[in-house]
Amino acid sequence: MEKIGVNDRKDHKDKMAVSFVIVDRKPHLHASGIEYLCNWVNKLILVTDNKEHPAFDLQNRFKNLFILYYIDGIILSKMLADLKESYHIERLTIQSGGTLNCEFLRENLIDYVNVVIAPLLVGGRETNTLIDGESITKQEELDKLKP
Repeated sequence: MEKIGVNDRKDHKDKMAVSFVIVDRKPHLHASGIEYLCNWVNKLILVTDNKEHPAFDLQNRFKNLFILYYIDGIILSKMLADLKESYHIERLTIQSGGTLNCEFLRENLIDYVNVVIAPLLVGGRETNTLIDGESITKQEELDKLKP
């Protein structure tokens, strides 16, 4: 969301019936970005392990903002179970960068992959790829590769 400029947007789009689950550890989202999203989406569930995340200051202001806070780090399998139990979420579309894609893949939490290739080539040393994270460097790690 930070990369597509949500923190700087002022024009509010029409409210969508879709809900977003955003994993934000840093935080990448500023208060202005959270406000923009709360005014745009049906429900915003922010997942973080950062106790200083600006979402905590906005929690009482937006009735459609929900925070899943993990003290000891975000474990994706636990997060998915909590989303199902607390918010009755049965299916998710994951639209993320290479680092989070890698975590979902390595924890075997992806059922289906649909890769959309846009008619634009982006590259560079600091540009994330489809799957980032730690490289596979040993033969015994080959089972971590997924078709």
